[in-house]
Amino acid sequence: MRKRLVTTLALTAATGCGAPGVVPDSTVSPGVTQTATATKRPAADPDTAGAHADFDGDGKEDLVITDSSATVNGKYAAGYAAVVYGSTAGPDTRRHQVITQDSLGLGKAGTGGRFGSGAISADLDGDGRSDLITQAGSNTVFVVWGGKKKLSGAARLSGATPVAGDFDGDGHADLVTSGDTDSEATVRFGPFTRAGKPARTKTLDLTPDKSSYTPRPTGVGDVNGDGKDDLVVTWTQVFADGMPIPRATVVYRGAANGVLTKGPRLKDASGKDMYGSVTLTSDVNKDGFADVIVSLTCERLGDADVVPKGGTRLMVAYGGTNGQSTGLKPTTVNEKTPGLPGKPVSSICNFGYAPTTGDVNGDGYADVAFSAPVKVANGHKTVTLVLRGGPKGLTGKNAKSMSCPPVCPKPAIQDLNGDGAAELAVGTLYAVRAADTVRVLRGGPSGISTSRPTLIRPADLGLKPELGIITDFGH
Repeated sequence: MRKRLVTTLALTAATGCGAPGVVPDSTVSPGVTQTATATKRPAADPDTAGAHADFDGDGKEDLVITDSSATVNGKYAAGYAAVVYGSTAGPDTRRHQVITQDSLGLGKAGTGGRFGSGAISADLDGDGRSDLITQAGSNTVFVVWGGKKKLSGAARLSGATPVAGDFDGDGHADLVTSGDTDSEATVRFGPFTRAGKPARTKTLDLTPDKSSYTPRPTGVGDVNGDGKDDLVVTWTQVFADGMPIPRATVVYRGAANGVLTKGPRLKDASGKDMYGSVTLTSDVNKDGFADVIVSLTCERLGDADVVPKGGTRLMVAYGGTNGQSTGLKPTTVNEKTPGLPGKPVSSICNFGYAPTTGDVNGDGYADVAFSAPVKVANGHKTVTLVLRGGPKGLTGKNAKSMSCPPVCPKPAIQDLNGDGAAELAVGTLYAVRAADTVRVLRGGPSGISTSRPTLIRPADLGLKPELGIITDFGH
């Protein structure tokens, strides 16, 4: 099959097993949430990814690079997903796959299908290997099955904005997709057959408190530590221009009978609604409760990006028995946070942009990476900041700053060599796309090292980039 791909090797990290409230054009997908044990409630997996994109089941995570804007077989924005398999030496470009909708044998991709949107991973069929899950079009989800050597075979489901986790605590991964109406979601409980048939299905009513709000599943994690994953839902308000603006974040509690119930509406330290364009879950303070991380990088009102009141920021609501901790106040990270290197600026757009989470130094605490503008002599430039988790939550102590000229697309944190300290994958975005490169920086006891990075270019994946419109990395 001949593929003509307009590529952007720029990374965006999806949540541990969910997707942002608004799907960006290029994503790197970590995987599915691991549940905590209810009895002892040990520290949750720091990157909320028990089956963290390990498609061949060898214990090394695999890197997924998608470009939903790519032209495939003459179809603009048909999209693709490229997988680079992990090894003891890190990502092995000699072992890679490029998957398109056309290659699955489940119908030809059309213009604007955007295969690869909101890509996540989860072991849906229970064979011990992650499966790749991605949206295409407005109401189609594809599951590509993991295998001993590579991904192969697929199933086609209806729905949108997929997120995955174990919501009934039975040890099998479940899948949630947005439903046919704005207020409904579908929960498909695992294990799945290779034909895509779940063990059972339930409809979840997500009707918000206000009729003007629209719900969207955006994250998954065991926020209350009961051994069952909880669903994080973002309420958005849709204005006349059709752009959804986040307004609240609500946790729906998992249950053994599969009937998720509405729990807390998350608040920041001042008691106001906490919301943003990207939602992640991770155990930042290693207490066994998943924490909810929200990025508010600007609000789109009409044709303009507007800095929200209080500036752009990253916020963390810590998990607890009732869904939000009563002992640890929520954290807000902005330009005033002590310890941040350089001169980050949160009074303009994009502080906290493209957050991703994982354990970069192997200490069991989840760390968080994101992009932020910093002051320089001639204005501003963008860097990637890596903040460490700890007993007090997310702080600026020992934070690192890394440049990524000319633009910082979304990073990803994954343990690609299986040593327990995750790597940081950071992309670049150039006008000439053949110059795009993914840099993989090794993790270790001291955190991320910038020396001797592994470089992945379009040619390494067998892609032939052409000049084209640069992907819009808006929120």
